Amino acid sequence: MMRRQRRREQHVRQTYNETATRYEQTDEGLLEPETPTERTHKTQQKVIVEATSANAAANAWRKALPKGPYGVNVARTGRHAVCYGAGGRVEVLDLHRNVRTAEIRCGEVCRAATFLHDETMVAVAQRKYVYVYDQDGAEVHRMAKHLEPEHLSYLPFHFLLASAGHAGWLKYNDVSTGQFVAEHNTRAGAPRSLAQNPQTAVLCLGHGNGVCSLWSPAQSKPLARLLCHRGAVLIQRPLRHRRDTLPRIGRHRRVRVRRDLPRDGRC
Repeated sequence: MMRRQRRREQHVRQTYNETATRYEQTDEGLLEPETPTERTHKTQQKVIVEATSANAAANAWRKALPKGPYGVNVARTGRHAVCYGAGGRVEVLDLHRNVRTAEIRCGEVCRAATFLHDETMVAVAQRKYVYVYDQDGAEVHRMAKHLEPEHLSYLPFHFLLASAGHAGWLKYNDVSTGQFVAEHNTRAGAPRSLAQNPQTAVLCLGHGNGVCSLWSPAQSKPLARLLCHRGAVLIQRPLRHRRDTLPRIGRHRRVRVRRDLPRDGRC
């Protein structure tokens, strides 16, 4: 009985990873402007719904979330999303069926949330610690060494959960064994943003002075420091069709795109 259950879980996990890899390597679903002067960020949702098929338009829906503001993190497969808010409410949504699969009432502010190896496990950065919940909303684990976390990032091929705290520490935890792996002092204060390069699994921290530092769990010093903006680096998002490129948005309302860690290892 136990062997059959383990084989079933292994098959589900392998199928999940194959679907996620195929989703990350495709270029479908991108908006392409018809003229050089057209801007895709001005495209409204109703225009997208009218231009899609009837089956795709049926997936467009709206959900009211009280006690905001909220942040959203989408799973690697694109099917599930986790919403976390300052009011202490966390919801896991199935975007294909348009239903809520789990709801967690934390009772305190939630600064970040991310899925782990699949949608059945969610890590939430709360006021003081990082908590892990299952698909039923039950608390599974508490990471007491991750103090005052503000950003979370999960490395799926290394089973490492990284958190950036208010004190400026970057910490790694192995979710397969529950062991604490490493911690690095960035010496740059509280980070403003955190992103990972899906191609190299290198984390990029955005600081308040406009500097972005690249980190690896094996080294206590940053791999590189880049002066990207004149002000704080607020948002970083990797491009799905070019995973070695990381656009950054600064406080001075500028978007800059830089290629991080090319294949030869130099910046």
